Amino acid sequence: MIQEFFKLLLMPFQDWRYLLEILILWMVIYRIFIFLKGTKAVYVLRGIIILLISFVISQWFGFYVLNWILTKLFAFFLILVAIVFQPELREGLVRLGKPHFFPLELKQEEIDQLIKEIVIALTRMAKKRIGALIAIKREISLNNFIDTGISLKADLSAELLENIFYPSSPLHDGGVIIEGTTVLCASALFPLTDNPNIERRLGMRHRAAVGISEASDAVVLIVSEENGAVSMAINGQLTRNLSAEDLLTILKGQLRREK
Repeated sequence: MIQEFFKLLLMPFQDWRYLLEILILWMVIYRIFIFLKGTKAVYVLRGIIILLISFVISQWFGFYVLNWILTKLFAFFLILVAIVFQPELREGLVRLGKPHFFPLELKQEEIDQLIKEIVIALTRMAKKRIGALIAIKREISLNNFIDTGISLKADLSAELLENIFYPSSPLHDGGVIIEGTTVLCASALFPLTDNPNIERRLGMRHRAAVGISEASDAVVLIVSEENGAVSMAINGQLTRNLSAEDLLTILKGQLRREK
C-alpha cells in the first residue's frame, strides 16, 4: 500500500510529459485567479466553492435528493455566471493576448511618488477652486468606465492633472482614471449613486464619486468647485473636507502594499 502510494507520488517526475502537463495546468489556474482578482467575479467564486463542497459532502454521505438538487443547481449557476459576467469573461480573454504574462506591481517608491503627485495636484486645484474627479484603480477592473472616456495613457504628474481639469480644457468634464503611475483616460462617465443618505445639496461630481466607489474598490477623490473642499469616496462612503495631511495619510494606507 505504501509502495503504491510513493509510486503514484513519484509518477509525474518519471516522464517529462507529466511535468509539462502540471506546468500547463499551473499556468492556466494562475491566470484564472489573476483574472478573478481584477473583477467583481471574485465574489462569485465563494458561491461556487460552497456549492462544490456541498456537492462532495452530499455524495460522500449518500444524500441522493440533495445530490440531485445540487447537480441541477450547479449547472444552472454556471450558465447564470457566464451570462451575468459576460463583459468580465471577454476582458479575461483579451488579457490572455497581452504581452506581459505576469502582471507587474509598483515598487514602494513609485507608490509614494504617485501619492505625492496626486496630493500636490489636489491641493493646488483646491486653492483655485477647480473642480476635479479622480478614480484610482486598485483590484477591480474599471474598463467599462474607461471605455466611456478619452484615452490618454500618459505618465502621471501634478501638472497633467491640473491641465486636464482646468475649466477651459476640453477634458475637464467627467472623471480621470489612474492605474499605477499612468493616467488611463479623462472625461470618463461614472455612475451616479442611488444612496438616499447622500446629502441632497451635493452635486453630480460627488454623487458620481460615490457611485463608482460602490461599483468597484477604487479610491475616488473630489475637489469641489464651490468651496475648494477635497473629499474622498471609498466603498460607497464619502469623507469630506480633507486636508493635505489627511489625504497623504489616507492614500498611503489605501494604496501602499504591506511588505
